[in-house]
Amino acid sequence: MKLKLNDLMKYLIIILMVVFTFSFFYSCKSEKNVKADLIVKNGLIYKNGSNVPYTGKEKAKVYKRTIEYDVVNGKKNGEFKILFLNGKPEMIGQMVDNSNEGLWKYFYPNAQVESEGNFKNNMVDGRWTWYYENGSLKEEGKYLKGKREGEWISYKKDGSISEKKIFKDGNEVSTNSIKNLKSKKLPY
Repeated sequence: MKLKLNDLMKYLIIILMVVFTFSFFYSCKSEKNVKADLIVKNGLIYKNGSNVPYTGKEKAKVYKRTIEYDVVNGKKNGEFKILFLNGKPEMIGQMVDNSNEGLWKYFYPNAQVESEGNFKNNMVDGRWTWYYENGSLKEEGKYLKGKREGEWISYKKDGSISEKKIFKDGNEVSTNSIKNLKSKKLPY
């Protein structure tokens, strides 16, 4: 079964959000026989054994990754990073009151940017771009309140356009693949 690039991007975003969520709760939750430094109670982060919301820098190892983030009054605020085992970034973004905000970047293990775009109110919003591991553009488009909106363009590794899609409220309303573009007589 072959997946379209659009489907792969959706799966990538879902996987990254699941990894992010699981990693956060795993790094902050106490388990049997493991004494965690930080715990989560009612959505706030506390030092284990304290009733005062935690403020400080957290650094934890989770599944061969290092997670680093700042906590202010029990909430993640400031830079949030997940690093590969080699210390290179896998993901870097900003948190405001436990929500993703502003520019987020995701990286390949070779430190090349894999994708980048913005979050607003904890949802993808604004222009997002994806890249091949060699740095060339793979796909670009815009989100509006978590849904694809307007023109999305997919590129081949050589930089040529492979497909253009138009989205309205997250739904695809038209597609022009490179085959369709070549077979039609263009007015110019």
